[in-house]
Amino acid sequence: MDPEPSLSEDDVRGIVWQVWTAYLNCAPEVTPAPEPPADTADVTASIGLAGAWNGLAVLRCGLPVAGVVAGAMLDVDPANANADDCADALGELVNILAGNVKSLLPKPSHLSLPQVVVGRAKIVWPGTTPLHTLQVTLNTEPMLLTILHGQPKPA
Repeated sequence: MDPEPSLSEDDVRGIVWQVWTAYLNCAPEVTPAPEPPADTADVTASIGLAGAWNGLAVLRCGLPVAGVVAGAMLDVDPANANADDCADALGELVNILAGNVKSLLPKPSHLSLPQVVVGRAKIVWPGTTPLHTLQVTLNTEPMLLTILHGQPKPA
């Protein structure tokens, strides 16, 4: 059985606040996402959570804000951050976020390696439903963090 986690939107907001202040040196502006995310992200980073609970953490944003994240995490000039810098930074950021989410999930739970797509692409996660989607604004640019719940396989 794949139980519903005791993971509230406030829990996710708290995780975002802790991660943004610790790793990006700024206080995030976090709001519920106004609509389901559009397929307009230039960078999509995801990581799987598996075990007693199955799901994904997905972080999506445009290249300008990915450059800001790369600048803060990799100590590079945000304006000169290349695609590899952006992929590395977003992959690490989603890994940190998912690790914090994992700590609130039923045990045992494990993380996959992060997957990062640079470029606009329609990316789907079959068999999942959104649990929480938050818009996090960084330097006036939106980022979307979605926690997806994977549906348990039929017995």
